[in-house]
Amino acid sequence: MEWPEPPKRVVWLAAAHESFGDGTTSAKPLDASSATKLGQALERLTRELGLYGDGVVLRFLPGGYETHGIRIRPRWHVVGAGIGKTRIKLVPSPQHLKIKSAYHSVIGGGWGPQYSTGAERERLAKRDFENLRIADVSLDCNWRGMKKALGPILKKASGVDLLARQALVERVRVSGFGAVGGRPSWREVFPIRVISGMGDGANLPGYRDSIIEVRHCVVEDFVRGPDTGTEWPYCTGIMVSHRGADVENGTVRARVHHNEIRNIVNGIAMGGAFLQRAEFFENKVSNCGIGFNFDTGSNRGVVIRDNEFVACVGGGSVNDGKQFVIRDNVFRLRAPGVPRFAYWHNGLRLWDHTRGFVVEGNRFVFDGESLPKARGVLLHGASVGLRMYQNEAGEWQSQIDPHRFAGNLYSGLLPNLAGPQKADHEMHLVVGERAIHLTGVEGQGDGVQFTWSDD
Repeated sequence: MEWPEPPKRVVWLAAAHESFGDGTTSAKPLDASSATKLGQALERLTRELGLYGDGVVLRFLPGGYETHGIRIRPRWHVVGAGIGKTRIKLVPSPQHLKIKSAYHSVIGGGWGPQYSTGAERERLAKRDFENLRIADVSLDCNWRGMKKALGPILKKASGVDLLARQALVERVRVSGFGAVGGRPSWREVFPIRVISGMGDGANLPGYRDSIIEVRHCVVEDFVRGPDTGTEWPYCTGIMVSHRGADVENGTVRARVHHNEIRNIVNGIAMGGAFLQRAEFFENKVSNCGIGFNFDTGSNRGVVIRDNEFVACVGGGSVNDGKQFVIRDNVFRLRAPGVPRFAYWHNGLRLWDHTRGFVVEGNRFVFDGESLPKARGVLLHGASVGLRMYQNEAGEWQSQIDPHRFAGNLYSGLLPNLAGPQKADHEMHLVVGERAIHLTGVEGQGDGVQFTWSDD
């Protein structure tokens, strides 16, 4: 897709240079040789440009930088010299102890749409967080250093965290992320998160238009934090969301592609929340807990195609999802190293309130030496393959909208399983040309189960 033109003003910054200057050229960059100096330079730019100005391109020359957190404004770009060449590390400051914020990111910013206080509540479009770009940098979230300095105040440390109407993240590497675990809100960290709505549990509005793209990025290494107990930390490496977006009248697009997510052995590679139109394609996921997970906000219209999931405990999991297309992916599974990850150990787990999926042309392989407990596809839960709705009288009705499976290949796995079913559950699926209808049966425990190996 075509992105807007970058802001006209360019400001150069350097971590070390023989001749610092006003930043107007690469030969006279601003002094960003410490986290304090970088923060002061960005504060001066914010005052000069205004909170909702025309924007700026921050060009970071090669080198290693430290930051207390870069907070960008509308129409700001942060651009380095390339992955491994421009390195930015999050470090603690005394101000963090005063503010006592629980969550920190190397680069963050954004807010939802704003309106005037007058009777007509006019939309203040100039305040939209649009035309944001993060590119060509390596980000170190420095969980251990942040946690050591901030103690119990810190709950999560991430790389990129944006709430924007329009944002592009490309060629960014994120490592060193972590979370404290414990409460549900403290467990999951998002190394790269780009959203255009406020998310689960928030009442603030999101943007009607939502254009999000994450491409050619790298998220790597395990989630830092406690490794004991039942409420251990985990992550979703790349997370996108557009809650409140208007697919009928607005421009809505989320694309996650050509990324590499590797060695997140205790986390999820990719996911989404409240999505209505999104594509995840040609990503490579290796040695992770599970390739993708969608379990928040009734995601729909999601295409997952041409991805490679190698040496992962699980391929993907979806609940409360509608009209997914999962096509032409490779799911190459490995056995879980510890018992707590066994839940992930299937190619696909499609459960409660999922319907209308097309699963075709995928390859599901287990590379272990002995027969695992894993299945290529596992379906279970309430209202699978059914659309539930209320008629004009307010009565609940159901309409068959089955999952469809065709042309998938399976190797080294147990037969696919549809079930278990409780007495009040129904399930509909189509395998090749064969329509399957399962119902729970009173007095027979989990009810009827159906297994299949191919179409």
